[in-house]
Amino acid sequence: MFLTDRTGIQKENLNLLTRANEGNQRVKINGVELNAKADENILSAALRQGFDFPHSCRVGGCATCKCQLVAGKVKELTETGYILSDEELDEGYILACQSIPKTDVEIRVTGKETITGKITNQKNLTHDICEITIQLERPLTYIAGQYVSLTIEGLNVERNYSIANPPNQKGIVTFIIRKVPDGKLSNYIFDYNLAGKSIKLKGAFGDFYLRDSKRPILMIAGGSGLAPILAILKQGILARTKRPLTLLFGAKTKEDLYKLKEIQKIGQEWKGKFTFIPILSDEPKKSSWKGQRGYVTNLIKEHITNTTEAYLCGPPPMVDTAKKELVQCGISKRSIYADRFTTIDHSLSLNIDDQNSRSAAKIFDYLKFFLFHAVAISSMISLLLGGSYTTFGFFSLLFFYIIGDAFSGDDKDTPNYTKPEVLTLQLWMALPILCLIFFCSVWTVSPIDTFGFGSWLTQTFGFDFNLAKENTSSIVHVYAIFLTGLMIGLVGTITAHELTHRTWDAISMFIGRWLLAFSFDTIFSIEHVYGHHRYVSTTEDPATAPRGRNVYYHILASTIKGNISAWKIEVKRLKRKNVSIFSYHNAFIRGHLMSVCLVVLSYLIGGIPGMLFFITSGLFGKSLLEIVNYMEHYGMVRMPEEPVQPRHSWNTNKRISSWTMFNLTRHSHHHAQGEVPYQKLRPYPNAPMMISGYLTTIVIALIPPLWHHLMTPKVLEWDRKFASQEELELARIANENSGIAKFKSTNTN
Repeated sequence: MFLTDRTGIQKENLNLLTRANEGNQRVKINGVELNAKADENILSAALRQGFDFPHSCRVGGCATCKCQLVAGKVKELTETGYILSDEELDEGYILACQSIPKTDVEIRVTGKETITGKITNQKNLTHDICEITIQLERPLTYIAGQYVSLTIEGLNVERNYSIANPPNQKGIVTFIIRKVPDGKLSNYIFDYNLAGKSIKLKGAFGDFYLRDSKRPILMIAGGSGLAPILAILKQGILARTKRPLTLLFGAKTKEDLYKLKEIQKIGQEWKGKFTFIPILSDEPKKSSWKGQRGYVTNLIKEHITNTTEAYLCGPPPMVDTAKKELVQCGISKRSIYADRFTTIDHSLSLNIDDQNSRSAAKIFDYLKFFLFHAVAISSMISLLLGGSYTTFGFFSLLFFYIIGDAFSGDDKDTPNYTKPEVLTLQLWMALPILCLIFFCSVWTVSPIDTFGFGSWLTQTFGFDFNLAKENTSSIVHVYAIFLTGLMIGLVGTITAHELTHRTWDAISMFIGRWLLAFSFDTIFSIEHVYGHHRYVSTTEDPATAPRGRNVYYHILASTIKGNISAWKIEVKRLKRKNVSIFSYHNAFIRGHLMSVCLVVLSYLIGGIPGMLFFITSGLFGKSLLEIVNYMEHYGMVRMPEEPVQPRHSWNTNKRISSWTMFNLTRHSHHHAQGEVPYQKLRPYPNAPMMISGYLTTIVIALIPPLWHHLMTPKVLEWDRKFASQEELELARIANENSGIAKFKSTNTN
């Protein structure tokens, strides 16, 4: 559907040889030569060989891995118009995670310069803030406000820090570093004399810098977030900036304030009006402090106008609160620039390419996924037989999953599948099966024997299907709705989830979107890939349920917000392509029309009863998706700018769920590496684990008191076992807003 070829902007200047027959291609990244295996995307090739390539979602939804194609040709696996701007497309930018080399290629990753140097000075500014000065071997190219990745001799740890001084030709850079509890690098800096130690910088990164305009400036800094602010201010003096500027600097006590004389000097040299206000949140009431008290965000209203441009840097909670306050005061999001300080290692990646060391898949490894088809066909038969057979079919399905997962153990095998085309065919078979289930279920409530189908079945099998239909009670039809909805979720949504990730495969996308049409959810193919995978486990993601949320509210909220998100994503893409929003090209509109076609077809098959039956079943199937979303990320938090890791999804390895759901259960690996097909997903036994298998957890989620009783301890365990320091801050805020006493009491312990 989205498959395109892109050619490097300087192709004619290089003599690059196509080596398609060999299966491998050379990939040169900023002068470093690597190799890509057949059908391997550039990002995977880079990470496999230890190249620290910037990335996050890995499914083409965030643009973190965007890079410039200098030479050669690539096959693009997704529609880059969803993510990249017109200017970036014109300049030859591609997404590394969605680009497979067709020839030898050369790419340029902006700002991936590596420079060495030595520490020349080290000074403690407060009890937990330290300043280090570094003399580089040569000047670093950067913009005041950007950050670099820093490594120090003697410690194999890499962390990101903002540069605290403007660019200069002397090659001198300074950093202001906060001591983080259990932070290896920051504690190393505080505990040892580092004078003369060698360092390595990678960068520069980030888009936190002063924009060129005449609007008044509001800068808000907290803790070591003053570092990039100082660099911007000093650069502003050099540029003779005349814009009025207010700097709000938040700290806990007056002992936590630093660089006051330097800021005072900056204020004297600034060409426009300069206002500096330090604010203390925890200063003792009886102290001699005469300045402002409270949180730095409390003063925002007093120091902005309608045209203010805001720059925020510091701890994530401060930045997030300030953003919210600014928006509420009428400041456009486009006028707010932020740098949220984190301590997570950006070099983290999943290097698990052990395909050659795994055992070859045997026939049973292929056959086990046909259990999915057996469940679907047996459910269809129970619907046709009607009466007690339908009731038995519904409850036996629940029994099969709940009891089966409870006693069959975990599936931890990941064999090497040498015939992936068989696995793809298994996925494609879902559409004809779901079409049969759709027809048969609607036929069971039709006032007539549509197409003589019941008579044909009776003549063929010797069982009076028409009589069984007439004798089926209303309560059984309710069970039939639930059973059909389960099939729409199992056969439709789960299979479509896998297929619509294959944005480069037109057949898979076609089948996947039609499968989603049965649950009125074709927008899943837009929002899930380009929204959910980008924002998973953050407050920006409609599908991620915050702590304390009721599942029934989540079904409604996630459905509405998901549609809004998909519409915005699609409109953005169409505008970039200069295509009319209200046209056939709009996948959002086209998808919902596909569902309308099914509603009309259900009316033609079963009249009003058939149409209402299908609509109810389809909405139940859609609700199942949102319940699954609720389960898969409930209560988790993540910094939006950090790569998604296995810890950001609840996982389960229960055997029956795994075999009948195409390894959807291995959700931790799926979100960490969204491009990996289902048969290659790892079980990750050490990942955060769900309560049980999928259907068991769905049933528990539908009973909110039981859900919160079981999940609150698991979420708190996730905080202790998996959360980073920044995520613990986000978790504290989530606990406070949860409305659940056990979460709130944790904050006071």
